[in-house]
Amino acid sequence: MIASTYHLGIDVGSTTAKAVVFDPLAQRVLFSHYVRHNAHQVETVASLLRTVAKEFPRCSFRLVACGSGGTTIADALGVPFVQEVVANSLAVRRDHENVRCAIELGGQDAKMVFFERDEKSGATTVADMRMNGSCAGGTGAFIDEMAALLKVPVEQFDALAARGQSVHQVSGRCGVYAKTDIQPLLNQGVSKEDLALSSFHAIAKQTIGGLAQGLDIHPPVIFEGGPLTFNPTLVRVFAERLELADDDIVIPQNPETIVALGAALAADELFADSENCLVADLLDAADTLDKAAASPAPSTRGTAYFASPKERAAWEASHALAPQTPPDPAPGSTVRAYLGIDSGSTTTKFALVSPDGKLVDSFYAPNEGEPLDVARAALIALRDRYRAAGATLDILGVGTTGYGELMFAKAFGADYHTVETVAHARAAEACVPDASFVLDIGGQDMKALWLDGGIITDIVVNEACSSGCGSFLENFASSLNIPVEGIAQAAFSSANPAVLGSRCTVFMTSSIVSEQRCGKTPADIMAGLCRSIIENAFTKVIRVSNLESLGKKVVVQGGTFLNDAVLRALEQHIGREVTRAPYPGLMGAIGIALLTQEHLEGAHRERGEVAASLENANATSEGREPEHANAFSLDALDAFFYTQESNLICPFCANHCNRTRITFANGDSWVTGNRCPRGEVVGDPKDKDIRDQVKRIAAAVESVPNLFDVREKLLFRDWPCAPGPAPQNTVIGMPRVLSMWEYAPFWTTLFRSLGFTVKLSRPSTRAMYERGLAAVSSDTVCFPAKLVHGHVRDLADQGVDRIFMPSVTTVTSENTSKTSQSMCAVVKGYPIVMRNSDNPEKRFDIPFDAPLFHWLSQKDRDRQLTECFTREFSLDTASVRQAIDAADAAQKTFKAELAREGERICDQVEREGSFAVVLASRPYQNDDLVNHELPRAFTELGIPVICADAVPHVNEVDLSRSRLDVVNNFHARMLGSAVIAAGSPNLEYVQLVSFGCGHDAYLSDEIIRLMHLAGPKAPLILKVDESDIQGPLRIRVRSFIETIRLRRKKTGNEKASDREAAAPSAPSASAPATTQATAVPAPQTRKHARELPDPYPQKFTKADRQDKVVLIPNTSHAFCRLMAVAFESQGLRTVPLEIGREEAIRLGKQYVHNDICFPAQIVIGEALAALRSGKYDPDKVAVGTGKYIGDCRLTHYEALLRKALDDAGYPQVPIITNDDVDFHNVHPGFKMNVRSALKVAFTLPMIDALEELLRKMRPYETEPGCADRAFDKALDLLMEGLRGKSLRSLKRGFAQAIDVMKKVPYDRTHRKPQVLIVGEYLLNFHPGANHDVELYLERNGLEVIEARMTDVIRKTYFYQHAQEKEYRVTRPLKEKAWHAVADNVFDVAHNVCDSIACAHPLYEPPCRMPDLVRASDPIIHHTFDAGEGVLIPGEILHHAAHGCTSFLILQPFGCLPNHVVGRGIAKRLKELYPQANILPLDYDPDVSFANIENRLQMLILSAKGTENSQVEVEKASARTPQAASSAVSDAALAVASAADSAAYAAADVAAHAIDAGKFATKTASSARSAAGAAAEAASDAAAAKAADAAARAHEAAARAHEAAARAHEAAEKAQVAASVKAAAASARAAAAAARAHEAAERLASAKTTEDRSTQKLDNQASTQRRS
Repeated sequence: MIASTYHLGIDVGSTTAKAVVFDPLAQRVLFSHYVRHNAHQVETVASLLRTVAKEFPRCSFRLVACGSGGTTIADALGVPFVQEVVANSLAVRRDHENVRCAIELGGQDAKMVFFERDEKSGATTVADMRMNGSCAGGTGAFIDEMAALLKVPVEQFDALAARGQSVHQVSGRCGVYAKTDIQPLLNQGVSKEDLALSSFHAIAKQTIGGLAQGLDIHPPVIFEGGPLTFNPTLVRVFAERLELADDDIVIPQNPETIVALGAALAADELFADSENCLVADLLDAADTLDKAAASPAPSTRGTAYFASPKERAAWEASHALAPQTPPDPAPGSTVRAYLGIDSGSTTTKFALVSPDGKLVDSFYAPNEGEPLDVARAALIALRDRYRAAGATLDILGVGTTGYGELMFAKAFGADYHTVETVAHARAAEACVPDASFVLDIGGQDMKALWLDGGIITDIVVNEACSSGCGSFLENFASSLNIPVEGIAQAAFSSANPAVLGSRCTVFMTSSIVSEQRCGKTPADIMAGLCRSIIENAFTKVIRVSNLESLGKKVVVQGGTFLNDAVLRALEQHIGREVTRAPYPGLMGAIGIALLTQEHLEGAHRERGEVAASLENANATSEGREPEHANAFSLDALDAFFYTQESNLICPFCANHCNRTRITFANGDSWVTGNRCPRGEVVGDPKDKDIRDQVKRIAAAVESVPNLFDVREKLLFRDWPCAPGPAPQNTVIGMPRVLSMWEYAPFWTTLFRSLGFTVKLSRPSTRAMYERGLAAVSSDTVCFPAKLVHGHVRDLADQGVDRIFMPSVTTVTSENTSKTSQSMCAVVKGYPIVMRNSDNPEKRFDIPFDAPLFHWLSQKDRDRQLTECFTREFSLDTASVRQAIDAADAAQKTFKAELAREGERICDQVEREGSFAVVLASRPYQNDDLVNHELPRAFTELGIPVICADAVPHVNEVDLSRSRLDVVNNFHARMLGSAVIAAGSPNLEYVQLVSFGCGHDAYLSDEIIRLMHLAGPKAPLILKVDESDIQGPLRIRVRSFIETIRLRRKKTGNEKASDREAAAPSAPSASAPATTQATAVPAPQTRKHARELPDPYPQKFTKADRQDKVVLIPNTSHAFCRLMAVAFESQGLRTVPLEIGREEAIRLGKQYVHNDICFPAQIVIGEALAALRSGKYDPDKVAVGTGKYIGDCRLTHYEALLRKALDDAGYPQVPIITNDDVDFHNVHPGFKMNVRSALKVAFTLPMIDALEELLRKMRPYETEPGCADRAFDKALDLLMEGLRGKSLRSLKRGFAQAIDVMKKVPYDRTHRKPQVLIVGEYLLNFHPGANHDVELYLERNGLEVIEARMTDVIRKTYFYQHAQEKEYRVTRPLKEKAWHAVADNVFDVAHNVCDSIACAHPLYEPPCRMPDLVRASDPIIHHTFDAGEGVLIPGEILHHAAHGCTSFLILQPFGCLPNHVVGRGIAKRLKELYPQANILPLDYDPDVSFANIENRLQMLILSAKGTENSQVEVEKASARTPQAASSAVSDAALAVASAADSAAYAAADVAAHAIDAGKFATKTASSARSAAGAAAEAASDAAAAKAADAAARAHEAAARAHEAAARAHEAAEKAQVAASVKAAAASARAAAAAARAHEAAERLASAKTTEDRSTQKLDNQASTQRRS
């Protein structure tokens, strides 16, 4: 071959490596190869290079790398790197110009690229790109896991799926969720073909819902990547769900290597001028990679499991298990035993237990998806073994438990069966009588049991996710080629275990890839995984941060604890030795055998009474003939058989459950897959006997009160209307979602009373949800919000004329907490999301009415509604008022009737001596699809269900002793009902939690705390999402109920029906259990709750001001220092903490609920890290934290910090906050005063200015590190100035700081593309939390723009001030005055900052909030408050108008406001600025930077594509003529500065007046004089010559200075004593400050005119550039 230069693209993915050789002259692919790298990325690429070199000898190559592992290759070889989505787009545009969307699935990555045609050139361009986050659900790794689960080679998985006939609900979020769905279906006999097909549908749902994020997927669609190449059935499933015709499906040549082809094309397209591409000798390059693999990058080092071989040997000896194989029976002997069968999710176990409680024999094996066959074969083998030994085996009784409890009970005619948790507890008590805590980890289950004398006092079971269980470990062991039995040996052999955190399987994968890049061996990774199992258990399941609560004797069991490495990891985690049960994998089987013995002996003793109590746990049958069972015979197993019928669609309700019936040889049958008892009936619905049977079952269940059903019927009935005006001939559609589940009576009656026809969307179905899935803009938002899109489409189908979905931000409190006014950010914000991302008006041509309301009082509501309806619908005021009255009456009647039903049920259970369950949830979890029909899970057991708002007197509960500030009516109901249930012997409590709901996380912790103190009782917390997880949920429900019944018997509250249900016999298909009325004791009062203690007993007192040092954690380090100095000014001793990183994150994760947002975890973690450091005496410190009353979780940092300090062993450490109200009296010795607040307000813009200059200079500095050094020095000078007592001192310090920054050498001749970072403010500013994202972007050639901290703080006052001005909301006059003053003070502070910072040539006065939010009003109105609110769209729009095209939105995983103000508006922003590239990034404590980096590279390459735009804008701005002479500008600036000084003096006076205030009237007079002088100067300056204006400015400044001195003197006198007139005086002082500010504004009008002119020309230049 003649020597040539070809292009070589290398794509290194998470599981595979691909290479493509492309001939640029012939424009064709010469070579393509795809290989799995098995975690050896670098070595595999080296091998690929040698293969290519062999195929193309004597050739040189232009090499470009891409993929998640491509950066390592690019760095090692010094070649360019291209982000994989960009490479993908290059390949698609070359060969498939008509494609509109590309879907690419990799091993752990999923991408979606949207294309559009340029109208002018006709070229295909990239319109948008999407890439999965850290979750690898729905990718090739998912398929691998499903193939392993179904025991088929992955190469045969597609053929298996192609034969599937029926689709079952399987979660595509991740493999472990899918296993939770699939394993029970597999055990129940659903065919593998159907399950494989269902898995493909799960992948398609996950990809469409997770990546489309509201963008429409238009055909043609191209399918790429290995999973879509080797699984054509998956492509067919995508086509079905996207409704694609055959012509709309594009399959490229070699789709598995198309990204590598794109990398090869990038050699010309992107790197034509780069000499770095050229690789002359591939063999040399391969050698270079070999060296790189031998010396990997450093990574976090974990500690070895043992310090020495001697320590290991001693530990193994002390933890050695007893022989697990029982001895062979003696010839001629008769062995009598009870048979316990534990049919688990992945294994089948049985145990033979003698009457004296000894284990006789056992069996443990994987169930292989056929548990009945495995058990039958094992039992026959057992029988034959005994016969062969000449022994007789006499089975005295059979009991079943586990996942297959009911199926096995039917199959083998069990004498007894119970839920697995009770069986495990019984076995633990038998083996370790003094056990206080039991942790059981099985294949997909994890159970934590707290015991007291053998009785379960509390129970926690893993949720739908089986992360951290045995299958978690087995999957990774398989991928690392380590046999299961070799896991412990591998882990113990590691000297440098990987530190992987507590992530679930697919989240963990990216962490593992990152560790592999750093050279970690499979043994190192396995060692880290064994530790992660335990960390997972304690952070995600048990959530125990105070390890003392585990008690004195910790017992572990379950098959996973056969692994010594997991056992050792647990002991190291909790710091003490634990007891491993003697038979870890058999405890469920042993427990059910013991319980069966007790059940039969109890029946023998007391005929007619079923006894399932564990109080007889130690009873044995020695000395007498044991009771025999009648049904089971080992010989009968020879004839045992069963038949399965699948895909039996239930016709008896709208669910249409897909059932499977198993019929046994004895004629019994068992039906599974049904969601209600009616589904147990299989037959022709036309058959009268069948119908009668269904009616009897339904009547039995419906006879048990279910207030969820009652509530729904009341909500959506037609309530009486006021006689309205003439019919409107308009059909108003209302989606049956979110707040409609609370206020439907009000809204429907309101519209009907006005003559409108109202149509609600139909009840939720899974098909409805899936239909709207592609339009969901945030894949992590809660399930109730995701449902909105499907309901809106249903209304469009019904042909409504308009769709009404209001945003109500605040409502009046309905309880004892005055602050209980906020609405959830998602509930109030989702109409905004719909308008911006899925607008019915654009999509269906149906007007979408989403008015914004702020209802702080009924007066506000009535006025705003009247104005809205008269304006929008041309109605008269009287009619609207009358309709509001009718709507009010309907809402009140609804509440009253629901409350009466609740009272009736409570009276009933009191009379009967039984109990009801309070199922506490948010109103929209009343939806059956959302709650997975959980209320019926209780009523089928004969237990009445009450919703939280029906609990009698729930709104009267005093919640002042809650640690939380109650800010939401729904929260108050859950907390109040928990307190009532804790004190009532007839109520139990269950909380329903939505996956991803940030508020439910802290509510759950507080509910547990309150119930323990008031009861004590333990609630059941159930987390649900869109995954159909009926099986696991019902197991948890039954476990909870059994625990309750055991506790009630112990305390004497058990009723006869409780005993009957506690010890069930084999189930009956036609006779569901119900509670029967019996003789009952006299009613008992419900008011038994203990008095709650002070939730914050450790106070920060006045004495502590001198005795204690206050530790201040970081938001940004500059803000931390600012707050420290501000607090110092009030006499505190403070220490600003260092930026927290790994240790702070670890401690935050350990001591803060895992579902709480990341910012809370790292802030609290910083405080704990400081206390653990040994630098501070815990008795001599306090911790400061921020606080804000609203819908953000910042409201509850105080409560979260208190819990963390207590659990970590620092109960003596008090807390202070910036909250001057301090409702809980946490810090009576400190209240942040107005003077401190003013210091913060005036310093914030200065910090922002310094940080802005740093970001403008650091990428261009000519002396490395000089910008950072200058910034640190400048910040020191500013803080020193702040410590002074006047504005002059602060201004002097800031001026010195600017001088320091002016000395930084830099060269901005060649501008870099800009990227704006917005989002949650701590993540924006905290480098430890955001993984130093600013520096990373700068190192990759970008200039960073940050949102301003000033605006974040000002926003709270600004939006409330705007609500008061524009919506005229009802607030106390004092609050209104404060909001106005605070809002205006920030403008004064900006003026002061601008007047000094303008001395730096790079400083540009920022766009202030009133102007910033104006452009974003059509997207989010500036009076809407949630999280960062209008700041995100406002900043993006502002900077997009000035040429920035790259935007990074940082948000914590599960941050509710960012679902609305971040992801929820991205589509609309893209419509306004199509060239904008908006990347939202979710962060959590375990986020892998490897994944973040991959997505950031996509943004970086896009930004560099528009590199010249900034230069063009600057040139256009430079040509802008001056609007006013410099003399006038200087004079105006001087006068403005004088006026600002006067304003500061006035504001300072206001501060003293509020804090002490006796002589504030005199101060206000001085301030008014100063303001008047400033105003006169301003008026004259507008007309006079520059010189005269400057002179007058000087005079005004002198007068202002004199006034400030008088004000300061008055303020000092004011501190002597407080005055009863302080409030009035402060208001007058505030008015003076406002007037002084107005004078300054008028004085600066000339410069403002100039600025506006410049801005206009900037906009024109930007428009020209975009054109």
